Amino acid sequence: MLVPDPKVVRRLLTRYAALKIAYAEKETPETARGLEDVTYTLCVMTGTTSVRDAVAAADVLLAAGEKRRDARQAGLLAGGTPPALSPKAVSAAVPPLTRPHTEVRTLNGMTLGVSGPLH
Repeated sequence: MLVPDPKVVRRLLTRYAALKIAYAEKETPETARGLEDVTYTLCVMTGTTSVRDAVAAADVLLAAGEKRRDARQAGLLAGGTPPALSPKAVSAAVPPLTRPHTEVRTLNGMTLGVSGPLH
């Protein structure tokens, strides 16, 4: 299963929050389009169909990434090799994508670099 990069997910969540605030302050076609764009991208990256589910899945993904990072750092500090997170643990933490995609194209025409189908 392809797991999105936590840095990209974090950037998308930050952009979503900023656009949500901007849209609440003043509804413009640009903020509406940007909000729709980032919402779609979050849903595709997390394999969900609603923004609420996408944000929840992104939070789970980021929490799993922090656990892996902490475990890796603990292993390196102890002088050993970092413990590996099993594919089963990653699959349990992140919902699987239900539809295959070969690329993610945002509403403003930007293409996100995705190689091969997402499973």
